[in-house]
Amino acid sequence: MTEGRKNGNGGEELPPVSYQAVFRAAPDGIIIVDRSGTIREANPQAARLFGYAREELLGSKVEKLVPPSYRERHPQQRAHYHENPEERPMGIGLQLRGVRKDGRQMPVEVCLSPFQTDEGEFVIAVVRDISERDRLRRLGAGTLQAVEEERRRIARELHDDTAQRLAALLVRLGVLRRTADPLAREELLVQLHEQLAEAVEGVRQISRGLRPPALEDVGLETAIRSYLRSFLDGVGLEMAVEVEPVAGLLSLDAQLMVYRVIQEAVSNVVRHARAGSARVQVKRTGPEVEVIISDDGRGFDPEDAFLEGAFLEKGGLGLVGMDERARLVGGALTVRSVPGEGTRIHLRIPIEKGGEGG
Repeated sequence: MTEGRKNGNGGEELPPVSYQAVFRAAPDGIIIVDRSGTIREANPQAARLFGYAREELLGSKVEKLVPPSYRERHPQQRAHYHENPEERPMGIGLQLRGVRKDGRQMPVEVCLSPFQTDEGEFVIAVVRDISERDRLRRLGAGTLQAVEEERRRIARELHDDTAQRLAALLVRLGVLRRTADPLAREELLVQLHEQLAEAVEGVRQISRGLRPPALEDVGLETAIRSYLRSFLDGVGLEMAVEVEPVAGLLSLDAQLMVYRVIQEAVSNVVRHARAGSARVQVKRTGPEVEVIISDDGRGFDPEDAFLEGAFLEKGGLGLVGMDERARLVGGALTVRSVPGEGTRIHLRIPIEKGGEGG
């Protein structure tokens, strides 16, 4: 503990500060490394950040905390830093990753500060986990991409389908005006009626893509089954569907979120999983509604998928988007997958207050 000292105005003596207490309470991970790369001290947050007990870090090489692909080069980088030691603040644009004890990687920012004592040269490394910030950045980029893709899709459908149908109708209307024969006029009117009905159906299909009216017209359960039947028609994927009546337990926003997550998950199964069979379950479990989408496909590494921003598909937000949709209605999404062993997406949503009897 330091000695008490006067304040800057020469007034009352300030209370002593325990720098050990500050070190232990710091919100970021702090690691002190000597010139040989040995970890000499680590605060509790650093231990939690990397998943080790503090005793496991002390005395070990700092290279255990960097990705395997970088470990051979890291000692050379350390030596270069000690030859030209200077403070390196956070947020300087370097894309860095740390490695947890379980082998999972996380995006980090690192601030380096050299200092000299009688015992030798040391470096203080302040490490900050930026996984959440990185997730939000990817989500923002994915959202913009999805919005622009949706605009392009709607514009393309309006141009290629609706606009051409309307143009054809205008041509036939012109022909109708110039036709004097009653039988020919009647035939043209029948054709105009058919083409107008087709144009109306085309507009309806576009509107369904924006917000499925089936949710309000026939309910969540029927809308899910209808979507799965139409989407999987001719795909060759064996799909088991178990959907309980849960619409009365959820708000309209939560129902839409369930529908969209199932859409995205099943789309990913068809596009990526190479699965022979899959299963969609929607059920009530205690105070929650659970949605489970599982398949027997090739699987993947969920951690890498989130870190790399994978599955940000055109027209959708993939894993990142599903996770964010769940958060918006107070839910939680977990993804369990192992390469070669399939994937299981588990969504939990709290039941809406007042919906207990639904």
